[in-house]
Amino acid sequence: MSKRTIIWLLLAVIILTAGTILCARRWDVWFVTPAEPEWRSDTLSTRFVTFNDHTTYSCQYTDTLTMVVLGDVHNTLTHSDYLRIAQLCPDMQCYAQLGDFVEREQFYYKQLLKYHLRGTPFDSLPVMVCPGNHEYTKGVKRQLPDSWYESFPMPRNGPNDALGTTYYVDFRDLRFIAIDTESPHILSDYTRLNAWVKGAISSACQPWVVVMMHRPVFASRKGRVNPSVWLSMVNALTGADVIFSGHDHTYARRGNALQTEHETHTPVLIGVSSTTRARTPKDRSHMDTIVAGGPFYERLQVTRHALTVHSCELDGNCIDSIRLYKK
Repeated sequence: MSKRTIIWLLLAVIILTAGTILCARRWDVWFVTPAEPEWRSDTLSTRFVTFNDHTTYSCQYTDTLTMVVLGDVHNTLTHSDYLRIAQLCPDMQCYAQLGDFVEREQFYYKQLLKYHLRGTPFDSLPVMVCPGNHEYTKGVKRQLPDSWYESFPMPRNGPNDALGTTYYVDFRDLRFIAIDTESPHILSDYTRLNAWVKGAISSACQPWVVVMMHRPVFASRKGRVNPSVWLSMVNALTGADVIFSGHDHTYARRGNALQTEHETHTPVLIGVSSTTRARTPKDRSHMDTIVAGGPFYERLQVTRHALTVHSCELDGNCIDSIRLYKK
């Protein structure tokens, strides 16, 4: 072995060792979860209101069920923003959030309760949530911190390996299904999730089925497609009417804006972004409508024979809408 080869090998070892040390230090800086801030008093005047495990016909006070659906928030909406949405939707009876409520897994939900939602209808109305990738801890064993389950005690009627994160809530004319797209790790997890979703949709006695999930089946940005989610969900969701998803930080719709039962009925997929950190869509091939910017919120109204979704900006300007009919 020549001296030049030995020198190059030594340099390679030094570079690799130095890189490993730097990466380890950066990992510690980036991904060690800081302690949740301590509050002088744990007694807050406000708490999230959630659904019971076996609640049926939840909080539907009129023949028309109205709810607001929020996408990724990343803790960017202010107290005034929540008040404005509530003022634009005075008949809101509950709301749903599609994951990534906060920026990272240290979970400043107490801060969210105390400053952003306090005194708004979002603080006192029932909420349905599913976790996003930002809520899961990073590392080899990704999991939700206990603070997520403490903040959002969701119904535990889902699969055994996703209790409290995958579930459904029944209203008079609507079954609302939440799917945790972050919990599966291996093929058998996706197989069980696929079977549960099919069963939850097919067993619904209501005329409408709406699904929410954080990761989309069809991404509106290149490089955002999750093959496992697509493979496990694309067929399982065929019986649903509307599917809300987040993750892409842009508004997107796949499916006809007007459908009746006389037409070929396929689910309408809607990508929702409720954060100020909007992204420019880069893959329009799978979508019928894409709108960059935001924040946006969805106003969902359900009756026995019609389902309507208005996609709006915070000033109330509607950028898109769909209407589905059934006899």
